[in-house]
Amino acid sequence: MKTLFTTIAILTVTLGFSQSKFESAILRGKQMINDADTVTAMQNAVNYFQRIAQKETTEWLPWYYQAQIICFMASSNSDLDAKENQLNKALELIEAGKKIEKNAELLALEGFVQMLRVSVDPATRGQKLSPVVFGLYNQALAIDPQNPRARLFLGQFQYGTAQFFGTGFEEACVNVKKAYDIFENQPSEPTIYPSWGMGSARAALANCNQ
Repeated sequence: MKTLFTTIAILTVTLGFSQSKFESAILRGKQMINDADTVTAMQNAVNYFQRIAQKETTEWLPWYYQAQIICFMASSNSDLDAKENQLNKALELIEAGKKIEKNAELLALEGFVQMLRVSVDPATRGQKLSPVVFGLYNQALAIDPQNPRARLFLGQFQYGTAQFFGTGFEEACVNVKKAYDIFENQPSEPTIYPSWGMGSARAALANCNQ
């Protein structure tokens, strides 16, 4: 009996240490994303999360962060062919993450990728991809109505669509404001889960308040 309790105690400590090590690795990677100000630094962060994904095969977060970084790289890429390749790669990474766990964060990021694909050629892609984008954001919000990224991206896409068609911004700005409020009320402690987007929410809200 004593041996059994000792074994359980050792397993508990080991599992706790393992989880702590994973969390430390993810937090370090998030800091790499925050500090990355060059394409090389961003690619280093992608490679870092790729190594974690290869080791932690039951975790979706390393796939998510690879895709997030590649989205950032694509958003500032003026080479449209390279941009398209990056966005397709981001979709592959998201699909890999969804095989582990289909959740609101991955669906919201998938919508963000498709939104970037629309922005490459709105006149051609808008009609085909807009329902896909809206569908992904609505799926994400059905899972988690308080997900600020899904709410923000939905508002941003509604705003862009309203600009394109010359319609009102009311519904878009309602979603932007909701997203901003959710961000405002989030805990400030570091977390391994996605926490980005407040800067974009602030800028989007400023556009709504003009």
